[in-house]
Amino acid sequence: MSLIEIARLSEPQRAQLAVYGERWARLRASTEPCDRAAAEAGVARAYAAAGLPPPREIVWCSGPRELAGAWVRARSACGENVRSQIVDLVCRRAEALADRSVGLAVRVALADEPRLSRVPSFCASIDEAVHRDCERVRPVLRARLAGFFAPSRSARLSFAASSFAFHSAPTLGALEFFHDVCDLKRQTAALAGLWQIAKNAAWMLPHRQVCWLAERPRILRQDARARLHSADGPAVAYADGWSAYAWKGVLVPPWIIERKDLVTVRAIGAAQDPQVRRCMIEIMTPERFIAHGGAYRVAQDETGVLWRQRWRWEAWAAVEVINGTPEKDGRHKRYFLQVPANMRTPREAVAWTYGLPEQRYRPSVRT
Repeated sequence: MSLIEIARLSEPQRAQLAVYGERWARLRASTEPCDRAAAEAGVARAYAAAGLPPPREIVWCSGPRELAGAWVRARSACGENVRSQIVDLVCRRAEALADRSVGLAVRVALADEPRLSRVPSFCASIDEAVHRDCERVRPVLRARLAGFFAPSRSARLSFAASSFAFHSAPTLGALEFFHDVCDLKRQTAALAGLWQIAKNAAWMLPHRQVCWLAERPRILRQDARARLHSADGPAVAYADGWSAYAWKGVLVPPWIIERKDLVTVRAIGAAQDPQVRRCMIEIMTPERFIAHGGAYRVAQDETGVLWRQRWRWEAWAAVEVINGTPEKDGRHKRYFLQVPANMRTPREAVAWTYGLPEQRYRPSVRT
């Protein structure tokens, strides 16, 4: 006997996919103040769904730095961490029940709504930055005891393993759609508390006796590809003073954004992270990087000039081309296009920018 309750979505249900996708996209990117009372009510429901009594105390923090600081000062009075019971186990159970209740056509339709089926890049970048800054933070006394008696348990006490960022919840939006629109209430009802918290808080760090919640960021900037990005100031910032800087999804030191005048050929050469180095070149611009001696000429032909620079573990290249259409003053504008470092000739590099092999490229196809 088949357990599938929904083989395919109706047209009205398909239309609601986009509605829920937009709703959860707004939630992930929200900088609005949280409704603390609603979030606290959600905490009680989430604990109950996991078979736990509500925490003795709910503590609000203005951001992840304050959250981590409050947590590190905690002692045994807060009880054990219960993220696995409240979030992980409840979500996995609901996911499994919902998965058995829908057909392949429903899964395909859900996959076609990326705002419900995938976590945006900027959310992962926020988590990476927060976890990087909080990776050594853990309740001191408990960590020492856990590390002495059970190293694996000590690892579970890390901030990343103990906390939960609702903007990075991968399936809560899809499961809410199944609950509200597809009538899979029995399979997903246990998530009601988590949905309520997700709509009214950014971070949660749940223990048996104390549950810490954190406000949403006051600044959150992303580019058109949903990457954490800001060319001027922090890309994400919380009211507790914690912030992170990013360029097209790559976390960078603050000075690269705040003091662009310090981004020089020497500073670029001294960068240790290849991704950060490429961001620095983009900020300086390939044209200025080359003009200041940052790269050497590899080859020149009728299509342009190929430039390259090598460092110990990587290389960078750009092809210089001239726009065939003159500007109003009669001059032809030059462009510097970044290309893979293994390009051997300008023709091959220009062809690559058009998605063509060198043998098929002819200057006449240029636009």
